Amino acid sequence: MYSLKSYHRLVILLMLSPLCTPAIANDIDQLDWTGIKEHWGQAMLCQRIYSLSEVKPRLYDFDVEQCSQATILITEVAGRYSEKDRAELRKQAERHAALLSRNASSPYNVVPACRLFCRDIAASQSLTND
Repeated sequence: MYSLKSYHRLVILLMLSPLCTPAIANDIDQLDWTGIKEHWGQAMLCQRIYSLSEVKPRLYDFDVEQCSQATILITEVAGRYSEKDRAELRKQAERHAALLSRNASSPYNVVPACRLFCRDIAASQSLTND
């Protein structure tokens, strides 16, 4: 049973690790359809996890703020598509979030990856503002 939990943690970290690199965050404006879908799905998952009553007490104030900023940035990038395409992109992102959620053994295991992901995306905003 222990190895199965370790496997789930490894799968989640591997699925989320490409999204947590600063290089990807710096190029958020240049994401294609698939990149937007994956980033948006990750942000949706993070927001859902951050809203869980058992997770909230373990979060820092900046966690929720950075996750909101990341979601806004990704939504703005998705804004370059038509309304119909954005609706389809959102559906695909929600399916991606559901897939990530199913592979998570516990919400607590996803919080560190969410923290890194949201921090890097939010930091990309400050880089473009400088």
